Amino acid sequence: MSGNFLGKALIVDDEIIDRRTLKTLLTKLNYETVEATNGQEAIDLFKLEQPTIVFMDIMMPKVDGYEATRQIKAAAGNRFIPVIFLTAFTDQDSLNQCIEAGGDDFLIKPYDPFHLQSKIQTMLRISLLHQKLQGMYSRINREQEIAESVFTNAIQISNIENPNIQNCIRPASTFSGDMILSAYAPSRDLFYMIGDFTGHGLSAALGALPVSEVFRAMVSKGFDGEDILTAINKKLKSLLPSGMFFGTQLVVVNHDLEHARIFNAGMPDILIVDGLNNTIKHRIKSRGLPLGIVESIDPKDIVRYVPIKPNDRIFMYSDGLTEARNQNDHEFGEQRLEQAILGAADNNSFKQIFTDLDAFCGTTALADDVTLVEITCVHGLFPRTDPEYISQSRKERHEDRGDWSLSMRFNGARLRETNPIPILMNHIVELEGAHTERQALFTIMTELYVNALDHGVLGLNSSLKSDPSGFASYFEDREKKLKALDSGYVKFDIAINKSDRVRNITIQLEDSGDGFDYKNYKASSDDLALSGRGILLLEELCDSLQYFGNGNIARAIFSWNTE
Repeated sequence: MSGNFLGKALIVDDEIIDRRTLKTLLTKLNYETVEATNGQEAIDLFKLEQPTIVFMDIMMPKVDGYEATRQIKAAAGNRFIPVIFLTAFTDQDSLNQCIEAGGDDFLIKPYDPFHLQSKIQTMLRISLLHQKLQGMYSRINREQEIAESVFTNAIQISNIENPNIQNCIRPASTFSGDMILSAYAPSRDLFYMIGDFTGHGLSAALGALPVSEVFRAMVSKGFDGEDILTAINKKLKSLLPSGMFFGTQLVVVNHDLEHARIFNAGMPDILIVDGLNNTIKHRIKSRGLPLGIVESIDPKDIVRYVPIKPNDRIFMYSDGLTEARNQNDHEFGEQRLEQAILGAADNNSFKQIFTDLDAFCGTTALADDVTLVEITCVHGLFPRTDPEYISQSRKERHEDRGDWSLSMRFNGARLRETNPIPILMNHIVELEGAHTERQALFTIMTELYVNALDHGVLGLNSSLKSDPSGFASYFEDREKKLKALDSGYVKFDIAINKSDRVRNITIQLEDSGDGFDYKNYKASSDDLALSGRGILLLEELCDSLQYFGNGNIARAIFSWNTE
């Protein structure tokens, strides 16, 4: 701006006398002026001259003052450029039209110098406040962007990247109240969680950090889904304010693609699509409250064991997807979602869902965060087993010396309340530093324990799992017997012997069951029973596997080279 002018005023009026009068008054108030005789000329001059204030007549040729103001306000963007309407009308309808067009004040003809000066001073104060607010908003927005970047990296950077998993979060604001967490357990099972905190934005996202910490720490140590959800609920109940909670879906996909264990607490249905005929074969509805509401939960009440087959697809989503609205205030809804899933070309449902959602919503902004996950159940979903777990253990042995041992017995009710495997694994890994052997050791101990608990203590028959209906019956019977369990035991005896280069771990489990005829039993690769496959896997991983007593004592020896 040239000279020492207070500002530049654009005067828009088709009457030359009115323009000259206003120009004289503004010059006395130390304003530089430019003039336009109609609305279109005003729009062009505004873009060229960049005035700091506009005085706009209403009735003009070509483009009237209302339309010119709308276009000037649009061109100003985030800048506050006051528009004062020049009018002889004082009726309410005319003044309302000025306000609706974007006007900030009125100046009644004929002009009064005192009124003109007071209105300009008012607009200057508003303009200064607007500049301060814009500066504050810019700083806050920048800080939120930085925080969001750090926040997202802290939570999302460790998630699994696999071509058989597609996922997306569309936040309704800078911060998302939705979250996605994924990790492989030592057993190679896939743990996949999505969650939705109350509301959205920064306040909704604050709970994501503690959830992420608990999830990753417990999955890596081999805890099951029930333990993880119980710990997350306890953490959130102690942290979240009243009225804030966390809806969540947790899917645990078995690495053999035999079943998935699914938890749904306060979220929309989880959909499982049959990979053979492209139909929805399971809808897993919510069976529990969102986390963080009550002091204690029992995830065993909400877990579902669902048989799966290769190429089945699992869809998880937040309610922001189905509750997204268009300009007519209609919801996207479950029907449109399912049509997109089942009607997509080449089964590219993930892309089709967002294509249909964007077409439905148009320019209407999202009112809530939208999260969508598609998991394709194929063997490439899981990490490969490291062959060194087996090959390194069969090298020449040296004379061993005893190092340490432990014995633990879990009785009755303790068996239904505690998963002992993560506890024992932590001892072994911490004492031996057996991080590279963790997966193999976890698999061995889990197979031994599941056989001891399911077939020994609970007396379950694995042949039930030969078909989908029997599979469901097996796990229903398992949960029923486990809840009623008040007797029986599983005893662990673990011993480590080591030389300079070789570690030998002996893992012996004894259960209170009737055992089996192990002397005449021979598992084959064609045996479809889970226990048969478990024995085959144990024989492959271990240096030796023996049974004693009536078959209720199993002793496995596993070795690894420390060089």
